[in-house]
Amino acid sequence: MKQLSRLLIKGSLLSVSLLVLSGCNWNPFNKNSSSPDASTPSEASDSAVLCSINGKPVIKEADFMNNLNQMIQANQYFRGATAESLPKELQRKFFEQLVTQALIEAHANENNIEKHPAFIKAYQEADKQLKSALKVQVVEKEIYDGISVSDEEISKYFTENKDRFVKVPGGTLAAGVRFDTEATADAFLTKARNDVANFETLAKAANDGKFRDFGRISKESRGMQFEIVPAPIKEAVLAAPKAPHVEKIKVGKEFWVIKSWDKKNTELFELADVKSHIEGMLKSNKFKDVLDARLKDIRSKMNVSVNEGFFASKEPASEKGEEEPAAKPHAASAAA
Repeated sequence: MKQLSRLLIKGSLLSVSLLVLSGCNWNPFNKNSSSPDASTPSEASDSAVLCSINGKPVIKEADFMNNLNQMIQANQYFRGATAESLPKELQRKFFEQLVTQALIEAHANENNIEKHPAFIKAYQEADKQLKSALKVQVVEKEIYDGISVSDEEISKYFTENKDRFVKVPGGTLAAGVRFDTEATADAFLTKARNDVANFETLAKAANDGKFRDFGRISKESRGMQFEIVPAPIKEAVLAAPKAPHVEKIKVGKEFWVIKSWDKKNTELFELADVKSHIEGMLKSNKFKDVLDARLKDIRSKMNVSVNEGFFASKEPASEKGEEEPAAKPHAASAAA
C-alpha cells in the first residue's frame, strides 16, 4: 500500500484531460463495453454531491468513484486495486484534480468558451476523429462478435498445452555448495550426509565453498533464476530418488554438493477453470485472419487509388550519377 501511495502521489497518475476522456474509453472486444464500475444515470442522480460551484453540483460520489476506478484500470501500476481500497487521503488528492477541472470548466462556461474560434476548430476536429474511430470500432466489433470458437477447438488447445496452465507449481527445493576441487567437495559431502537437516548452516560455514539457494526446480520452471541453474544440477534434482537427498555433481571444472528436498507434484487447472480464457484467446487469434479477409473483400468492391509518388524517395541528381549542366558564361565574359 505504501508503494501504491507513492506512485499515486508522485505521478498524479493521469492528466486531468485524459480523465475527462476516460469516460469514452471503450474496448470493442470487451463483452461489457461499459466499465463494470460505471454508474447508471439513476445511480449518478441519487448519489451524494461532493462538490458544488456557485450552487450547481459538479461532482457526485458515483461520478467520482467511476472516474477513480477508470484511472486505476488505465494505469498498469494499479491493476487489481479498486477505488474503495485506496486510503481516503489519496482519494482526496485525486478529488482535487477533478475540482480543478470543474473550476476551469465553470470559468470557460462563464466566458462562452464554446463560441471561441479555437474551441470551435478543436471541437470540430475532435468530433471528426471520434466519429471516424467509432465507425472503425463498431465494424471491428461486429466482425469480432461474429467469430465463434468450438468446444472441440478449446479442448484440443487445452490438451496440447496443458502444462502451461499451472495452478500450483510443483518441483523440488534445492540448494548447493560449489567447490573448486573434488577433495573439498568429498569432505563436505561426508559432513552433509551425516547432518542433512543442518545442510544450509554447514554450507554457509564452509570457507572453501560458495552456497547457493536454487529455490524450487521443476520441468515447468521459467525465468532467469532457473535459466542460470546448470543443466547437470537440474537433471540431478529432478531425478533424485527420494527427498531429502544429498549428492555430489560435477559441472565443468567445478564440483557441487547438492541437497534436494520437499518434492511436490505440479497441480494443473482443469479445463472448466480456464475454458473461457482459452476461448477468448483463440477468438482473438482468429480475429486478425478474419479481419484481413474481410478487408480484402471490402477493398475488392471499392476503387482505391493511392498516390504512390508521394511516398517515392527523391534522391538528389548528383547521387543518381547525372552530370550537372555546364554553367553558362556571364554576359560580360561572352561579350569580351
